[in-house]
Amino acid sequence: MLRVKPHYFGPVESEMLEFFYRQFFKPLLDVVNIPMKKLNANSALIDAIRSGRVQYDTGVFRGSFNARISAELAKFATFDKRFGTWKGRPAPDVLAVAVVAKSKRDDMIAQLQSQLDDIESSVNDAIQSLALGNDLPLFAMTDDIRSDLYSIGVMPDISERMATKLRQDYTDSQQLNIKNWTPDQIVRLREMIERIQTTNDNSSIIQIIQDEWGTTAAKARFLARQETSLFFSTLSMNRAQASGVRRYRWSTSHDIRVRESHKELDGTIQMIGFPPVVDHKTGRRAEPGQDFNCRCAPIWILE
Repeated sequence: MLRVKPHYFGPVESEMLEFFYRQFFKPLLDVVNIPMKKLNANSALIDAIRSGRVQYDTGVFRGSFNARISAELAKFATFDKRFGTWKGRPAPDVLAVAVVAKSKRDDMIAQLQSQLDDIESSVNDAIQSLALGNDLPLFAMTDDIRSDLYSIGVMPDISERMATKLRQDYTDSQQLNIKNWTPDQIVRLREMIERIQTTNDNSSIIQIIQDEWGTTAAKARFLARQETSLFFSTLSMNRAQASGVRRYRWSTSHDIRVRESHKELDGTIQMIGFPPVVDHKTGRRAEPGQDFNCRCAPIWILE
């Protein structure tokens, strides 16, 4: 029975993950990883200011205070219980570190915003350079389809010209997917930088970026798998028709993840090229493997 195999979408998934990381995240991580020179190793307050756990601005200290930091602050400042801040004028060495830390932090935020502007302006050209169709194991797919149709006889081969077109069509579809998704990604990255501006600890910045990368990576995997599943379903229908098949029996994966509308189709006889309704609310139609995250497969009917 024909089902999408991991090695169909694996190379595309790897390429898309590499592209998304290189295009959207590496420039930002390069900025965050700029080393900050230590100015004083003996003061808990100075270390906290330098790391971003404590921020100073116009006489007010905000952030996370432990016993050692509070003890140092108590020497020249008073604690405001209402706002959870310390107020006072710091000694020259503390003030100098606070000014440097704020300057470095402001510079880092400015660099992140500048890098994001560059990313936004260059992403379309970068997308055009992708040739994801070249990563498809097209002939391994057709061999699997041929094996599934073994009792029919000879399945027409795919010419080099047709293979080139199939790969280009796949590339075009994925490029369009990425272009359509990119504006949302840019908005998310700008919101991420806003979160970075308000975080209390510079050490958490990389974690914030990594969390956002997790969301982006999941999208990359979805696009790779969904578009490859759609491609393989269309290819298998085309090859079956070329071999003289006209009908198939819809088969689900027969587990708890199968959605209700697909359960209703299980075992039904369908005509190739006339996909049934797979979503009653929207009226969307699809062949097996073409709906979102669909794991259904066709069982060819030989006549």
